[in-house]
This record gives sequence, structure tokens and C-alpha cells, in this order.
Amino acid sequence: MTKCGRYGPQSFDYSPKTIRESVKRSLERLNTDYLDTVYLHDVEFVCTPVAPQSTGDHSIALSAQASEYGLVEGEEGKVHGDGDRVILAAFAELQKLKAEGAVRRIGITGYPLPTLLRLALLILHCPPYEPVDVILSYSHLSLQNATFTTFAPHFRDRARVGQLLAASPLSMGLLTPTPPGWHPSPPKLLNTVSELRDAWAGDLPDLALGFSIRHAGQVNGGVPLVVGFSNTREVHHCMKVWREVEEGADDAERLQGEKLAQGLFKDAGYLDWSWASP
Repeated sequence: MTKCGRYGPQSFDYSPKTIRESVKRSLERLNTDYLDTVYLHDVEFVCTPVAPQSTGDHSIALSAQASEYGLVEGEEGKVHGDGDRVILAAFAELQKLKAEGAVRRIGITGYPLPTLLRLALLILHCPPYEPVDVILSYSHLSLQNATFTTFAPHFRDRARVGQLLAASPLSMGLLTPTPPGWHPSPPKLLNTVSELRDAWAGDLPDLALGFSIRHAGQVNGGVPLVVGFSNTREVHHCMKVWREVEEGADDAERLQGEKLAQGLFKDAGYLDWSWASP
């Protein structure tokens, strides 16, 4: 499983030639004649931007502001600009590689859920009219923002996406004792997380991980949760939390912590709130 299209912080090349070269390079590096999954990475940086706002609770894209997000029914195949054409051309090249047997499943990754849904619909409604195999979104099935659960049925039923994956239950380090300095959260959200750490006597990453594991098991009958690890201790910690959630251990305490956390995020105006990307 690998990604293509992004090759540095601000380096994107979705040209069909580069997409093909990238896949071939991965085949050589992994010493294999096929890849299970290849994603177009961080598609929101390349596609034509279609959204009335860059931050906030984007679940409004599924109802009142669908047209402003390019999600109105009947316009699924509308190409909004050159960026969309670049996405379609890159995806078409991956479809050729799939037909050749070099790739078994192709998908897209990114942060803003309305953008991922719009592009999944666009791909489905443009030749050769095949749905996206896999979509990965991050930081949207977390203690701070769980709007992935709202969008999941639309990916499944409307865009006919074959497989959804939710990544980053700790929201790129936001829900840890020391969020990274580069994190895109505004100061008020970072302060709210600090308040949560002070108010919750337990381990915040443990609480956040348990929330995401439990909810991932409830979305679409269960979706894979992608968790990043820095060392073997974190692997064992994750498995410990997974077992506790599966066995229902400490349910009352966990639910109490989740209620506290979501109350703080809601009071601060950041529950189910997304930062800007790009």
C-alpha cells in the first residue's frame, strides 16, 4: 500500500507520466510485481477548490450548503476547473495500471471530507464511470471531530466507494501531552486540549484512542482504523486499549471522560470543527 502525487511539503506532480513512474518505482523498491493499493495523496491540494469556507463543521455540506460544496444532486459529474481535470487524468492513469495488473485497488486520501466526497462522485460520474476503491481520511474519527461517521453513508451509498479507512485517532498529535509545534490547530483549540488534560485525571491518548477504536467498529459495519506508531511500546499500548474496548472494560469511566472532552470542545466552539487544508 503506497501513495503517489505528493513528493514534499509543497511538491505535487499528478501528471500521468509521473504517476506511472512513481508506481513503477514503488514496485521496484518493494520487490513486487503488484501493489495492493495506491492512493492519490492529499487531493485537496490539487483539485479545484469548491467550498464556502475552509474551516468549521463541514457536515453542512450534506444538507443546507450542498450546492456551495459542489455536492448538489444532479451535478456529480461537474468539472469545476483545471484542478479537477488533473485529478481525473491522474486517476485514469491509475486505472490503466490497475487494468495492467500492477495495481489492485486505487484510491484517494485527504483531510476535508466534502472534498473527498465530491471527488469520489466526480470520478464515479466521469468515464469510465467506475467507483473509487478506497478512501482514507484522517483526524475525522477522533474525540475532537467525529464527522467521519456522518459522511460514511454518503461515501458508501452515493459514491459507491468500496472501502473507507479512518486515520489518525490522535489528530496528528493534537490529543497527546505535547502537540507538535507545526500543528494547524488555532491557539484556542490547543488551549482547550490543555484544559482537557488538566481536567481529566486519566491518560488522554488512551481515552482518545479508545473513542476512535469503538466508533470505527460502528461505522459502516466497521472500518479499519489507521494508527501511527513511533516505537514498540506504542504498539503494545494500542493493543491494550483495543482489548479493553473489545471487552467493555472501564466503559463507564471512558464514557465519562469522552463526555467531559466533548463538552469542553463544544463550549469552545471546536467540537466537530475542521481546520483548513490546504
